This record gives sequence, C-alpha cells and structure tokens, in this order.
Amino acid sequence: MSVARRPVSMTVGRPRMRTAIAVPALLLLFGLAACAGLTRPWTQPEVMVTSIRPQELALNRQTLLVGLRIHNPNDRMLPVKAMTYTLSLEGEEIASGGGALERQIPAFGETTTEVTVTGDAGRILTRLPALALQDRPWQYQVAGVMTVAGVVPIPYRYTGELDPEQVVRSLLR
Repeated sequence: MSVARRPVSMTVGRPRMRTAIAVPALLLLFGLAACAGLTRPWTQPEVMVTSIRPQELALNRQTLLVGLRIHNPNDRMLPVKAMTYTLSLEGEEIASGGGALERQIPAFGETTTEVTVTGDAGRILTRLPALALQDRPWQYQVAGVMTVAGVVPIPYRYTGELDPEQVVRSLLR
C-alpha cells in the first residue's frame, strides 16, 4: 500500500506573499500618518503694524510702506510664500496690497518685514486732519490671507493701536 504525499513546495510561497503585502501596507500607513501631521490646522498668525511711511505720492493714489511684525503661534515652522493685506484706520479701509513674501517663521517665533500697499490719496489725505485732531491712539486693522507652503491659505485679522503723532510725522516726511 502506498501513502500519498503532499508536495512541500506549496507551503514555501506563503511567507513571501505575506511580506509582499505587509511592506506596502506599512508604508501606506506611515505615509497617511505623515500626511495627517502636515494637514493639522494652522492657528491664525498675529500680524501687527509697526510703521507706516509714504513711498510715492500721486494725485489719484498713494503708495505706502507698512512695517509688519508677524508672530507664529504654531508649534511648527510657518513657511510663508505670499500674503495679501488690507489696512484700515478707524474703521475705514485706506490701502491694500499683496505679493510674494518668502519667510520661514520659526515655531512660536516672529519676523518683521515691510510691504507696499496702495491707497486712494484723496481718501487718506481728507481723513488725516480729522484723525490728527483725535486725542487718543488710532485703531487699525490689518487683514488678509497668508499662503503657507505655497498652497495652504490662512486668513488673518489683527486689530491694534497706532500713535497718531508718529503716523502723521512719518506720512509728512
């Protein structure tokens, strides 16, 4: 009587097949975990006005250089590629602008920059005398969108106060 035997080669292929499936599955899981870390929401940066200076005066428009201090409240670097900005004084929009702005702001750090904004000279010049007579700091608002890593838009809005004497002196230079 003869006994039937199973071929040994059928069980040898299974461990390779598990490895061939396990390695790509692990790579996919690690990739998804890494992407999840990159897509955590960003906390809105604080963008403060530090100075306002005239750059060009014309009959219908005025170009101003606005000093900004940008604070990163996030626990990771903020790779800023571009920004838009709108500047308002005492609730009235006076200038706006935008463009490329290559900055790497460290986690919980800050940087300063000067940006160019364009406004209606008539609106600015007619508003200044009334503002100059106020015996208190001027309320300003700077708002816009910061583009991070070239693709992620982060809107921001910051309100603060400016010393009127300092602003008037810098605008009349």
